[in-house]
Amino acid sequence: MKEIFAIGEEVDNAIEKIEFAQLRSLSLGNLPEVTSFCRREVETPSASPNRQVSQEESTTMYCSSEITLDISTLLFNEKVALPNLEALEISEINVDKIWHYNHLPVTFPRFQNLTRLIVWRCHKLKYIFSASMIRSLKQLQHLEVRFCEDLQEIIFENRADEVIPYFVFPQLTTLRLQGLPKLRCLYPGMHTLEWPALEILSVHCCDKLKIFTADLSQNDQLGIPAQQPPLPLEKIVPNLMELSLSGKDVKMILQADFPQHLFGSLRELEIAADDSACFPIWNVLERFHNLEILTLSFFSFDEDVFSMEGCLEKHVGKLAMIKELKLYRPYHLKQLCKHDSKLGPIFQYLEILGVYHCQSLLILLPSSSVSFRNLTKLVAFGCKELIHLVTSSTAKTLVRLVKVQVYGCRAMTEVVINDKDRVEKEEIVFCKLKSLQLFDLDSLTNFCPANYTFKFPSLQELWVIGCPKMKIFTTGESITPLRVNVCYGETADQRRWANNDLNTTIQQLHAEKLLAVSSSYSTLYD
Repeated sequence: MKEIFAIGEEVDNAIEKIEFAQLRSLSLGNLPEVTSFCRREVETPSASPNRQVSQEESTTMYCSSEITLDISTLLFNEKVALPNLEALEISEINVDKIWHYNHLPVTFPRFQNLTRLIVWRCHKLKYIFSASMIRSLKQLQHLEVRFCEDLQEIIFENRADEVIPYFVFPQLTTLRLQGLPKLRCLYPGMHTLEWPALEILSVHCCDKLKIFTADLSQNDQLGIPAQQPPLPLEKIVPNLMELSLSGKDVKMILQADFPQHLFGSLRELEIAADDSACFPIWNVLERFHNLEILTLSFFSFDEDVFSMEGCLEKHVGKLAMIKELKLYRPYHLKQLCKHDSKLGPIFQYLEILGVYHCQSLLILLPSSSVSFRNLTKLVAFGCKELIHLVTSSTAKTLVRLVKVQVYGCRAMTEVVINDKDRVEKEEIVFCKLKSLQLFDLDSLTNFCPANYTFKFPSLQELWVIGCPKMKIFTTGESITPLRVNVCYGETADQRRWANNDLNTTIQQLHAEKLLAVSSSYSTLYD
């Protein structure tokens, strides 16, 4: 397929515009042969000797003695109008440009209601917008550009005048840029750029893009003109609520002389891709003092996340009170905290803890002086070396836990491991636990091998899927509400009621070999 709509030459010459007035959302994806939304052959008069040809034209035109043909592929030509389009997503389309470079004149509105634009894997694109069309994008709220190999700029410089342009995106709340190895700037020349409503900023794997710099001359090292200003972080930060950057960029922020109140609105921070043996997490918690959600991805910690505990004393009283901590692929992480850790002030506010693909982690919550008493949700996903989730002494402190999810931890043998020499008539009570989900745990034999009495007064559902070695629920006694829904599959008919007897129900399901079937998540753990 070469085009979405085909227009005959006679019809095309007879009409001024091709309008889709009722279209609100448009998604075009995996169309490598498409060269136009509405195909039309463009023929323009050859350039006169006195006419200056713009940079864009010079890269997309060739000349003969009679005519000049625009041979670039253009998704939306100058006649296409989608005046009520609100959401546009394009992916894996090999076009040189999305719009005509002089598109969207004020007198002929075509995309003026666009609020959401997502562009993925369009490897021939050099830019997203032209400078002349920015004024028509006043409704744009969400801009996302990912994995476009040749993209060099977000806004292309096609202005003929020498006035420093002023760009404003008055309603843009979300900007995400990822996997753009050639992206050097938002706009190649001097300009003023404002986005007063920006709340979410995510920039990853855009190595040539400077987030900010104290010395503009540093840009020369990347081949960026000296007059090119960096991303104006100091202008957009005051309203930011979510920020996602590389470890290198976050370190630059920590080293810069920003006023302390600048990040006062920031609630969520993701730091990705850092190969340091020790990352200055303490400085992060101090700089972003109102932070509530912290995500660390693709890190190379030697052993534990919050090392250099000696720094704690000088920071106490100034640190962020983290409520949610997520760890994605920390390559060498073996433990969250040490046995004699002094990290109580950090973890005491934690409500949600999730670890994903932590391939060196052996136990998530060991015996420790650190309290996790405010935890409500605990997640372990695809941690192939994780043997135990929590020790018995730590389990006793999880009085607010509501949900536990353990997926694809192939080496796990028990969820709760006993850390005492002798157990005599001891109870572990999960007062508020409503949902316990155990998926694809090939080595799991039971919930706990010790003779504890487990009480689950609020338990509503137990999911046991892909646990072929689980023969009983626990060695000791388990006390639950009269009816607990035990799910051994993902469909509504794959469940049974356990009448205050989880051991008998698990024994029956094991005997019928109903616990051996893997879940639909089983391919996602590696």
